[in-house]
Amino acid sequence: MNKRKRQIIRAARQLFIDQGYNHTSIMDIIAVANISKGTFYNHFTSKNECLIAILEEAREEATNRRYEVAMNKDLSDINVLVEQISLLMYVNREHNLIQIFESIAGSTDSEIKGVLERHFILEINWLSNRFIDIFGEKSKNISTELAVYAIGMMQGILRTYIVATGKPASPERVIRSVIKNIELIASHLFEKQDLIITPEISKALLNKVNEMPVSKEHIICQLNGFINNLSEDDSKKGYEYASFLLKELETTIESNSIFEAVLSAFNRTFNNTTHEAEAHQIAIFIWRYLDQIAKQ
Repeated sequence: MNKRKRQIIRAARQLFIDQGYNHTSIMDIIAVANISKGTFYNHFTSKNECLIAILEEAREEATNRRYEVAMNKDLSDINVLVEQISLLMYVNREHNLIQIFESIAGSTDSEIKGVLERHFILEINWLSNRFIDIFGEKSKNISTELAVYAIGMMQGILRTYIVATGKPASPERVIRSVIKNIELIASHLFEKQDLIITPEISKALLNKVNEMPVSKEHIICQLNGFINNLSEDDSKKGYEYASFLLKELETTIESNSIFEAVLSAFNRTFNNTTHEAEAHQIAIFIWRYLDQIAKQ
């Protein structure tokens, strides 16, 4: 992501927080970002695209941090799951996205509804897979329903708490309580198999976002382009990390633990730089690729 695009996103995010999405115009963004109208349209075709970029940026950050938290950990450990779920809440708070979500709640704009729906489905799918890690393969048919219950409970408790007290609840405390209840629901569903979200509905849900498998060739191509765009002003360590990742991908990945450690370092090195967004995206693709290899 280049400097201008980042400048536009930061200006738009602050305006959406301060004024609300509906009360912010493209001209407001142009004025605060201190750019020309042409520069804005070189990067975005609409205000909606700005919003989508803001939401995607936060989700990519949370995704990367979730992968890093789970690195070399037992995925059946409840503590790992609690920390991973908490991360999305903390990222949303850090980016002040709660105010933005509130300002677009109930929007009838099909594009905005579509991106919110996609994020919702991705979170259900991620949590569904994590519940399989927790409860085992026997939970595969019920994991999506468990994810829906968990997300609904967490959102309801967090919203109720802040309405009542005026301050946010501890994410970890809420999540631990919800997971305890989910364990009881899981026991019931194992016994009764009384499902609303059947495997067919789960499949239909996932088909709506249709995430394609990540190919090694695609990542290698993107990493090559990334390295070629680095200049002498960029971190030498970052260049070394990127080159290591490229070399490992071009050969056989012999040690996942070393590979993952370098990937985490690569990701952090480019934080708060003009290359941050692309580095995060590359990291997510590699994490997903490693997941695919592990499941083969």
